[in-house]
Amino acid sequence: MMHLVIENVGPVKKAELEMKKYNFFIGPQSSGKSTIAKVFSTCSWVEKEVATSLDEGAVGTGEDFRLLLEDFHKMNGYFSAKSVIRYESESVVISYAKEKLEIKLKPGINYHRKKISYIPAERNFIALPELRGYEYGTSNNRSFLFDWWAAREYFDYSHKSQILGLGVSYFFDKEAQLYKDRISGESYGIPLSSASSGLQSVVPLCISMQYYSDEYYRNYEKRTVFDEDDKELNIRVALMERLVLKPLYPNYERSQLSELLDEVEEKINKYDPRYVAALQEYQKVRKQLSSPESTCFIVEEPEQNLFPYSQLDLLEYMLRRCKMREGNSITITTHSPYVVNALNVYIMRFFKNDDKLSLNPDDINVYAVQDGGLINLMQKNSVTGLMSINVSDLSEAIKDLYDEYKELKRL
Repeated sequence: MMHLVIENVGPVKKAELEMKKYNFFIGPQSSGKSTIAKVFSTCSWVEKEVATSLDEGAVGTGEDFRLLLEDFHKMNGYFSAKSVIRYESESVVISYAKEKLEIKLKPGINYHRKKISYIPAERNFIALPELRGYEYGTSNNRSFLFDWWAAREYFDYSHKSQILGLGVSYFFDKEAQLYKDRISGESYGIPLSSASSGLQSVVPLCISMQYYSDEYYRNYEKRTVFDEDDKELNIRVALMERLVLKPLYPNYERSQLSELLDEVEEKINKYDPRYVAALQEYQKVRKQLSSPESTCFIVEEPEQNLFPYSQLDLLEYMLRRCKMREGNSITITTHSPYVVNALNVYIMRFFKNDDKLSLNPDDINVYAVQDGGLINLMQKNSVTGLMSINVSDLSEAIKDLYDEYKELKRL
């Protein structure tokens, strides 16, 4: 479980919550939905950087932390001396207050490396054929672009991917000079850049989620986990000291490193059980920190440019992808009442033991973001004790229109 507190950051005055496997934030424009998602994304990345390097100073100062948010997520002007961010997980505590940053690793090595996939609202920019000439700095658009380039390589013609139930497939044409991203229908084939606005938004979302929930892991072992650089060397040394040398040699000092490593190797070759056990622990933890086991998806406005039924198809697709790995999670910002209303169906299926896709309400957060804070939409029925989502306010606009229409018909 991850505990997140945000105070006085952009439109968010005070937000405090436990992040779960499925997190939904709905609200009007500029209410703070994306601010919460961006802060959570950044804290998750900082956690990964600190926990995998075993270095509490990996990020630097409070200014470095603020600039990371401002540059990566385009949050210039969101911070003041009153801004507070606090994030706590099983592995780390991150505290930003009074423009100062404090990071503490918790005892033990509890972190399991994960892929953090931020899918921005502007994702349709990947359809531009001239992308490689653009300069995105260190923004989330640049990060998503690199993730996209890695993902699409898999989806060549032999790995075409159907896009929801829309009757079209996506594939990457490696041989094409310019329009490499292709959409094919029953009787036509066009560049993604010539497709509808809905397809330009949903294709990069679906392809990214498909790749980073499945193919990414099946192909990961074929690639080098870390470049053999100073950073990787430092991590290996830190783990060796913590898990092998210090437990076996209580008076160990860094100057003995080379000499004791030779002795450890000799003992392992002789199958000394204490040394073999220490090496196995080192290998287990090193893999835990270097090889991702799950993906943390953060998706902005998945419903963009989609018909309501397509929104529902996309929601089911995303949830199924998230369920593919035990540690996967997804955080979604949305304007769509259809998306939030559909969650009640998945929850009710859980209570009815339905064979279709269902969601345990204990794994879900649903918040309305307004007036600088959060309103928890999860509610328990006082009679049945069953959990559901309070969607009454989300349907007010449609209800008001329908009420006026009925009144006009009577006149």
